[in-house]
Amino acid sequence: MAESRFRPDFVSPQSRELRRVVRVNDDIGYQARRIMGLKETDYHAMAILMRNPMGPTELARALHVTSAAATAVVDRLVRAGHAVREPHPDDRRRMTIRAVDASRAMTMEHVYPMMNMVEEELEKLDERGRAVVLTFLQGTATRLETYRDELRDRPTQAARPAEPLTTGEDHG
Repeated sequence: MAESRFRPDFVSPQSRELRRVVRVNDDIGYQARRIMGLKETDYHAMAILMRNPMGPTELARALHVTSAAATAVVDRLVRAGHAVREPHPDDRRRMTIRAVDASRAMTMEHVYPMMNMVEEELEKLDERGRAVVLTFLQGTATRLETYRDELRDRPTQAARPAEPLTTGEDHG
């Protein structure tokens, strides 16, 4: 299994195309963030809040940032009109952050065309072809999730000091 972690001598056209899809998706995300005037973390927070309104602590956990950083994200989203703070429905001492409908619609304006493009490509395949694509994607996602979890369980490594540059000259 360890050998599979090394870069193979040959990368299949399928792997290259999957990587291309990921890169283009990242580029589209950048353009959507640019249009909406959002930083990357703010856009990621919007995507999380669109799925599920939550408190600042839960948002910090979901974003993998500190509570202070999440508060700054929420402040920017609220100031820009993308989100609102509301009292928690069960505990009035807590706050819930929710994406506003107009920003949700603006975000989906960029997501729906991509979803439609994928569906149009799938329509070109017969049932067996769609089943093969689904099996491939499920298997790939499961393996990537496992790898992500392995990485998450590894301890953080401190950066090593840079090696001094040497010119090969003797200055002594």
